[in-house]
Amino acid sequence: MIRVVIVDDEPNARQVVRNILEHYCKTVEVVGEAENVSTGVATINRLKPDLVLLDIRMPDGTGFNLLKKIKNLNFHFIFITAHEEYAIQAIKQSALDYIVKPINTNELISAVENAVLTIPKDNEQNSKLETLVHNESSKDVSEKRIVLNTHDSIYVVKVQDIISCKADKNYTEVNIINKPKLVISKTLKEIEGMLAGCGFFRTHQSHLVNLKYIDHYEKGLGGIIVLQDSSRIPVSSRKKELFLKMISNI
Repeated sequence: MIRVVIVDDEPNARQVVRNILEHYCKTVEVVGEAENVSTGVATINRLKPDLVLLDIRMPDGTGFNLLKKIKNLNFHFIFITAHEEYAIQAIKQSALDYIVKPINTNELISAVENAVLTIPKDNEQNSKLETLVHNESSKDVSEKRIVLNTHDSIYVVKVQDIISCKADKNYTEVNIINKPKLVISKTLKEIEGMLAGCGFFRTHQSHLVNLKYIDHYEKGLGGIIVLQDSSRIPVSSRKKELFLKMISNI
């Protein structure tokens, strides 16, 4: 049985989560609740759960603050957030699970079931947390990191080392400077969301490029971007005007 602690400053939200878990997730047991960061830390340290459902914004801090206060992070966690774009972006880059309030029953069940399957993979969870903490501490976009999962490995990559990304059905091929290409089981749209605000541009339905690696642009109907690694990336005609505006500001 997977032991669960719920940390959320809203009593109603805690009750909703508890009810869903008790009715639909028979492999988990809610062993405790807490309403803020300080009581959350104490409850987690005392009960040593396998899984924590963790609110982002609480009266005495954030879920990120809570994680930084716990010495032995030997548990899985799922963030609960109320449409906080910055928080969601940080979570996405770290490849951590989250659900958005108001809580959707199916989304919560799916997130918990996924957590139950991945709880044994402690190394992955630690890498994801370290990435989250690093990104939270760094104000410099060039120092941001992203967690990328392949079929058999997990990679922590500096965002600015990513040259380009190419869609391949429900997978994405990620081209990284001085490293082999990685095939990630996420769509290009998902990767684009993870890299939002980091200097990337969707040139085409199948291509996402890091603007810092552009060598030159060959004019045409849409045109072709030639990157510093000599790869050639098409620009769709409908993206051409926006692309030219963006590179004029580099």
